[in-house]
Amino acid sequence: MTDADRERRALERRAYGRDAAGLTAAEAARLAALRGSQVPAAVPEPVPVPEPVPVPEPVEGTSPSSRQPAPTPTTPLARFRLAIRAWLATGGWKRPRYVIGTVVALLLIGIAIGVSIPRPPDVGIALRAGEAERRDKVVSAEDYDPGSVALLARSGPALLWFASRGRGALLCAVLDVPRSPPQSQCAVRSEIQAQPVGVMSQDSPGIGGSVFGYQGSVALSGGGVPVGYVQRWTSRIDPEPGLGPEETAAWRRVTSENGFQHTAVAGRVGQIPVWLGYGAQGEICLVVEDGGAHKVCSTQNAATRSAVTGDASPSLSLDLPATGEHAAYRLDYWSGFSSYLVITADPAPAPTPAPFGLKPTS
Repeated sequence: MTDADRERRALERRAYGRDAAGLTAAEAARLAALRGSQVPAAVPEPVPVPEPVPVPEPVEGTSPSSRQPAPTPTTPLARFRLAIRAWLATGGWKRPRYVIGTVVALLLIGIAIGVSIPRPPDVGIALRAGEAERRDKVVSAEDYDPGSVALLARSGPALLWFASRGRGALLCAVLDVPRSPPQSQCAVRSEIQAQPVGVMSQDSPGIGGSVFGYQGSVALSGGGVPVGYVQRWTSRIDPEPGLGPEETAAWRRVTSENGFQHTAVAGRVGQIPVWLGYGAQGEICLVVEDGGAHKVCSTQNAATRSAVTGDASPSLSLDLPATGEHAAYRLDYWSGFSSYLVITADPAPAPTPAPFGLKPTS
């Protein structure tokens, strides 16, 4: 060690030592001279230099492009993926807080998916004791779509069911009343959206001509959900004024046997009444008893539609063959804004269609 080195170390101990007293300006200049440079204003922090990444030895048979280093990702998504891969490589994802966070995130994603998936709206009300067996009977009565039968409303012993047929092509209202087969009416969805579909049941007239039954209706809400109601109705059927005892008895019998809600006399063939009956399911019928039973029916909707559209055909037509009591008759009943019965005696037979082809030469 030279004298200059000893002097430099002595000055450094006085300048930087634990019990350093400091240097004078001359001593500081001397220390700088001994160090071989002027005293710098500030000493910069050392910058760490990354160690070079070892490059694997080239494998014999590989192309030069395969030995090139992977390109640095430039897009934010690529940098994010690289950061995720590096994080997974460290094993930090195995820490408990990350495991719990992942489970919670998966649960939230599952809930969001469950809420976002559209589901068919729930229809039907909860069944009471014994109603599941009645539903099974309704299901076995018709070829309804599996799982489509649902209870919409109840009134006393009457139950109103909703069902579909033909994979939803037809929507049905089914009225289930004890001691009576289920009554059903079906329509396509567009018709039910325009007008509810109704269904009705009726008991036979009791003593004094009183009858009762249940009426149900099924409609579709704005969201396409079936809604319905059912209610009990009562009515008293009184014969028309002017009927004698025999015709009153015949009136009661025709009403009961055909299940009419209302029966009236539309006209007479000689002394034989022509009965006009209104059924529980919206049908209208002509009934004539002249020693034999003659009956023809149609729906009131069809009859009203033909009148509104100006259809040239009558709502109901019934041919009465000749008997020993009367000649042959044709009965045409027109229903609409004004209803009337046309009776034609000895009607001309329908013209026979001409044979196909040319007429033979004479």
